[in-house]
Amino acid sequence: MNWFNDFSTGCARFAGRPAMLLIAAGLSVLGLIAFLSGSDHFLGGASLAISTVTLLLLPILQATQNRDGAALQAKIDELILDTSRPGTHLSG
Repeated sequence: MNWFNDFSTGCARFAGRPAMLLIAAGLSVLGLIAFLSGSDHFLGGASLAISTVTLLLLPILQATQNRDGAALQAKIDELILDTSRPGTHLSG
């Protein structure tokens, strides 16, 4: 499952870059052109492209979010354990 973690991390990093915004804008323009052209064949292809990108990004981004949440929870757990040990006080 390590390959999926590496792949999803790389895709999530790419999804947060300006290039992905350009791709999404391009697909949106493609969909708008397909809609305005009235061609069912062209509209179907544009719809398929947009749906495919969406379906591929959802599990990748969800896996990355789950991993980030697990890392945050591990840090919180460590802080709770550290502050519950005798002789440990929060300074403030």
